[in-house]
Amino acid sequence: MTKCKIIDIPTKMEKFYGKGKMLHPSIEEIEELVKTIPKGFVATIDALAKRLAKDFGTDVTCPMRTGNAIKKISERYSNDNIDLKTPFWRVIRSDKMIIKSKNFDFCASKIEDEGFKLLFTKSGAIKLDVNGNRMFFF
Repeated sequence: MTKCKIIDIPTKMEKFYGKGKMLHPSIEEIEELVKTIPKGFVATIDALAKRLAKDFGTDVTCPMRTGNAIKKISERYSNDNIDLKTPFWRVIRSDKMIIKSKNFDFCASKIEDEGFKLLFTKSGAIKLDVNGNRMFFF
């Protein structure tokens, strides 16, 4: 199990977050939070990051590390070996787009099975047609 790491917010990121502490979360911590997202709801990477920052007493959680961890969790499973206890498909980007990963089609299918309408962009990305009452906040 990897450990979460707390660092000073890097100078180059201070213009976005100010001075303070930043959490570099572990994949395991993120995975545990993802398991709490109920069927029929989705959560954003940003919501995950805010909850982790609160839990660890930091000013912010690194959004890139959080998003990359979700992608790694998704890609850990092949289509033959999906861990349905970790509903990684229920985590979307803040712009309501499905996260691109090796299991992109699987994620889109699972989200659609849970009653979400999918909107297809010209570039092949998929955006969810979701309102606030189906968004999960930790």
